[in-house]
Amino acid sequence: MSAPWIPGQDSQSFLQRHAHWHSVLDPSWLLASHAEIQKSKSLLESLGHRNTEEQQDKKVTEAEELCQASVHPDSGQILPLIFRPPAYLLLGAPLVVVTLIPHSRALSALLFQLPFQTYSAAFTAVNGNHSLQEEKSRNLLFLSAAALQLSCMGAAPVLAMKKLGIRSPSNNSFFSRILPPPLYALLGGLSVVLTRFPEVESGVQVVDREGNVVGASQRAAQKAVKETALSRSALLGATALIPSLMRRAPHLLRNPQIFTLLRHLAALFTFGVMVPVSFCIFPQKGKIRREDLEEELREKTTEPELFYNRGL
Repeated sequence: MSAPWIPGQDSQSFLQRHAHWHSVLDPSWLLASHAEIQKSKSLLESLGHRNTEEQQDKKVTEAEELCQASVHPDSGQILPLIFRPPAYLLLGAPLVVVTLIPHSRALSALLFQLPFQTYSAAFTAVNGNHSLQEEKSRNLLFLSAAALQLSCMGAAPVLAMKKLGIRSPSNNSFFSRILPPPLYALLGGLSVVLTRFPEVESGVQVVDREGNVVGASQRAAQKAVKETALSRSALLGATALIPSLMRRAPHLLRNPQIFTLLRHLAALFTFGVMVPVSFCIFPQKGKIRREDLEEELREKTTEPELFYNRGL
């Protein structure tokens, strides 16, 4: 835990964290070779724990960004290519836009929801807190169940419209324009909660400012999952909100295809803008006050604040 390539984000402002994530999400980091990633990781490990003010060297900064874009901060393992943060920006955008396409059948809506919900849940699991050993078979079960449940919830409005025989403009407007933003915000938060629920049961490791492990805390795990769920809700809720707010201009009434294309482009743009925002709403290097920890952990340290990996 407390990997040296995660800067002291607990002391950074929102704008500083946003600028940092804007660099980390550069798609060019996906082109880095395994050897380049290992070299950057070794450089940062050799430097140890440093203050943010000392992190001025360009090579060190680039190494930090490459490692945060490619290496899991808990395990130190190189992340699979499709589950790295820059890949989420590239792959998640078209997948979520596809789920926003209007459907006339519940089955087609479910089939379009399933790829995004599966990828989103897998990304959440891979980039969660891995400070404690977890059963992989159990995690796979949670992941599969979460993806299927969320896909069914995403397709539920189409099923409701078919079963209720909704055809009036007002009801159709509710299901197609008003409902999607809160629904997608809910789905985003639930994806994190369901996928990372094992962390809440087992707890996550908390460390002091020097990186010394104090113990496993369920309360820190709850805080990590809650913050990540809120950030994911903001991401998907905003992605669904902007297209819903768009109204068809008079000159587009005779050409609905152009309006549909504009809505898809708006969703793509919003997702791209919101990904770094959602990642930096809360620091990835989370912190929790000593008095908020379990009693047995409070007795092991005198540090006023302890740290953990929040995950993405």
